[in-house]
Amino acid sequence: MTSSAPPIVEVRHVERTYTTASGGNLPVLVDANLSVLRGEVVAITGESGSGKSTLLHIMGALDRPDAGTVLFEGRDMFAAGDEALSSFRNQSIGFIFQFHHLLPEFSALENVLMPALIAGRNGRGARARAAELLATVGLSERADHRPSELSGGEKQRVAIARALMNEPDVVLADEPTGNLDEKTADVLHNELIRLSRELGQTFVLVTHNPVFAAMADRTVRLDQGTLHMT
Repeated sequence: MTSSAPPIVEVRHVERTYTTASGGNLPVLVDANLSVLRGEVVAITGESGSGKSTLLHIMGALDRPDAGTVLFEGRDMFAAGDEALSSFRNQSIGFIFQFHHLLPEFSALENVLMPALIAGRNGRGARARAAELLATVGLSERADHRPSELSGGEKQRVAIARALMNEPDVVLADEPTGNLDEKTADVLHNELIRLSRELGQTFVLVTHNPVFAAMADRTVRLDQGTLHMT
């Protein structure tokens, strides 16, 4: 995918170091640079512990870098205060994690609706969108079912619908099928790519699966804290 439009997200010279249990320093991100265009699907690969999740958390304002800049639509994301960042995460970023993190006491529809409730929207339009998203991921008939009544793949489909609820600019997916069997994971891989094409949705995907990574528009590899095109 090529475009003359500016990146929707741009990571510039980001660094992140953690303190180990022994009191030492563990550099995880070292001069990490990445630009993501609107509507693009970017896969991030790398060894376990290479910092992929850390990078995704920084891009989604769940964590702050020690150095460097993250621009969202040209604006410095971390120039904002914590309250503004919380609102930004709710309205502009959708998250899909390896574990679905559905609320067990709520139905599939109510779980999808949750981001809208957090944003203060609980009207008929919000519920209609939640129902539409469940239909989009093929779960209309499971709307009233609680997570305990759903299969692993169905739970992740609900999580995908939830991530799309507030029409986010970017969806960040951290090993979204890593907890599923191969057959179910393959179905979800195709589902995510289909949604990106049909909705024009921007996705940044962390994955160990080479087949899934190859379905993206572009793949980058995180190695020793630095991102490399593959």
